[in-house]
Amino acid sequence: MYPDLALLILRVVIGGVVMQHGLLKLGWVGQGGSVKGVGQWFHGIGMRPGLFWAVVAILAEAGGGLLTVLGLGGPIGPGILAGDLVIVTIVAHWSQGFWAGGGKVGWEFPLPLAASALAIALIGNGAWSLDALFGITYQAELLPAWLGLMVLGDVLVLISRAVFAPKQAKAGAA
Repeated sequence: MYPDLALLILRVVIGGVVMQHGLLKLGWVGQGGSVKGVGQWFHGIGMRPGLFWAVVAILAEAGGGLLTVLGLGGPIGPGILAGDLVIVTIVAHWSQGFWAGGGKVGWEFPLPLAASALAIALIGNGAWSLDALFGITYQAELLPAWLGLMVLGDVLVLISRAVFAPKQAKAGAA
């Protein structure tokens, strides 16, 4: 069995994929976007202030992804990714159903990323990580405290969205 190699593969793939998503929002990779554009989209779906949540999402995805790839910071990077991806799943993918394809981007992709990031946070970064290389260890209390903070952040985002979400017109209303 090769658990440290498995963790390295998981960290590089999960962290690398999500990090690219954050860099995309900065316009640094792919077709690119902009912080302003992401902020406007967030504002439009009720995540207000949109620019604030755009910056949080970019930092979570790019920063959390980088920490995860490097295996630095114990559960901090993958915990950030898990929290971010839960929100991504709920606000951007859930309403489109499970499957991605046919013009839809369902939650079959972001949910496994969230679960994988959470698993890395729970297991640890492994022997092939910067934490191990530099001999950095973390108190056992860091994991539940950090994951609790991520849950609190997710709840705040969802409350903000519920309060500020555009109201849907009722069917048959004139």
